[in-house]
Amino acid sequence: MARADLTLYLLCGLAFAGKSTLAARIAERTGAAIVSLDAINAERGLEGGLGIPVQEWVATHQEALRRLEAFLGERRSAIVDDTCCFRRLRDSYRGLASRHGIASLVIHLDVPLDEAVRRLRANEASPLRPPVTEAILRDLARDFEWPDAGEPTLVYRPPEPYDAWIDRALAAR
Repeated sequence: MARADLTLYLLCGLAFAGKSTLAARIAERTGAAIVSLDAINAERGLEGGLGIPVQEWVATHQEALRRLEAFLGERRSAIVDDTCCFRRLRDSYRGLASRHGIASLVIHLDVPLDEAVRRLRANEASPLRPPVTEAILRDLARDFEWPDAGEPTLVYRPPEPYDAWIDRALAAR
C-alpha cells in the first residue's frame, strides 16, 4: 500500500518543456528531492542534448535509480527531472516506488513541438541551459512514447503559471 504523503513525481515531456522549472517549484512546495538526468550527465562529462551513446544513457539511468533508491529508502518524496520518453523508463521508476510503498505520478508537460523548437532557438541566442540540437529534439519528439490511459497522469499545459497549476493539480490529489 502506497503512502499518500510520499510521492515519486515523474516529469515527462520534450526538451524545453519546462520540466526543470516545474521540478524546482514542486520541490519548494513539497520538500521532494530532485534527481535530474541532465545533472547526472553533466557530472559524468556528457551533454545529452548533443547526443550520447545509448550505453551512456543506460549508465545515467542506473545512477538515477541508485539516487532515487536512497531518497525513497529515507521515506522522502522525489522528482525525476527527465524526458521520461519511454514507457519502460517510467515503469522502472514506478516499480522502484512501488517496492518502497510510495505512490508515483506522471506529470506530462504538454508543450507542442513548435513551442519547444522556439524555446530551443531562444536558448541558442541567449543560453540559460545546456544546448540541445534541433535534430535531437525532433528525434525525441518522433520516438516519444507518451503516457496512455493506463498511466495515472496529470497534464500541465502552458501558459498556465506553474504555481497556480501546482496549487490546483496537487490539491486535487
